[in-house]
Amino acid sequence: MCGRYAVLKTARDRESERLFRDLVNADLAFAGIPRYNASPMQQLPVIAVRDGVLRADTMQWWLVPHGSKDGKPMMGKDGTPLKTFNAKGETLTTSRLYAPYFRSARCLVPADAFYEWKTLQDQPTLPSGKQPKQPMAIRLKEGRSLMFAGLLSVWKEEGREGQGSFSIITTQANELMSQIHQRMPVILREEDHNRWLDRSYKDTNELQKLIRPYPGEEMEAYPVSRYVSNSKNEGPECLSPAEPEGGPRRTTGGQH
Repeated sequence: MCGRYAVLKTARDRESERLFRDLVNADLAFAGIPRYNASPMQQLPVIAVRDGVLRADTMQWWLVPHGSKDGKPMMGKDGTPLKTFNAKGETLTTSRLYAPYFRSARCLVPADAFYEWKTLQDQPTLPSGKQPKQPMAIRLKEGRSLMFAGLLSVWKEEGREGQGSFSIITTQANELMSQIHQRMPVILREEDHNRWLDRSYKDTNELQKLIRPYPGEEMEAYPVSRYVSNSKNEGPECLSPAEPEGGPRRTTGGQH
C-alpha cells in the first residue's frame, strides 16, 4: 500500500519537466509545498486533464465516489471508512468502484519519496505482542521526482464547486520493495504520462500494462526516524536518515 509520501518540489522547481510547461493553476495547487509527511484525507496537488485543459489542483487524498449522497468517504460493513486512498492495480478493470475512473478519470500524483514500515522480524516483540517496525523512506536515485498513477473523482453538490478527491494505485513490490513491504505505489515513467492523462483513451487492456512495479535498480531505501509515524508531524526531520534497529542502513535496488 501507500499511506504516506513526501512532495518537496514546487511547480516552479519542476518547470524544466515537459509536463509542467503548460500546466494551468500550478502555482496555486503547489502553494502548500513542501510537504514531508503527506497523509490520507489531506489536500494535496494532483495533475489531470479537466474540461480539456491540463491543470493542477489540490484534492483530498481519499477518493469519494462522484455519486456519493453526502460527499463523505464510503463506509464498510463494519462501520469504518473504506480505505479508498489506495486502489489495487490488479483489480481496476473489475472493481465496481474504480473501473469507471480507470477508464476515464486518471491523474498523476507528484511526489519525491514515499514511506513504508518494515517489520523487524529479528527484534523482540513489543508489549502489545506485535513486532516492532522501522519506517523507511523510498525514492528514485539521483533525487529524481516521482509521478504516481492515480484516479480522481469530483463530487458535486448543487450550487457549490466540485470537491475533488483521489486514490493512488498500488501494485506488487519490486525486488527492492519486497524487502520492506509486499506492495508499492505505481510510478509512471515520463513517456507514459500523456497516455495516462488522456481521458479519451479508454483501452484499459493497454493501460493495464502501465500498472507494474518500477525497476528496483533505479530506486533506493533508507531508515528514517519514527517521527514520521505520527501523521501530525511535519518537516525535514521526516526524511532524515536514522540508524535502523537491525538491518542495513541503506539499501538500493539489486541488493539483498
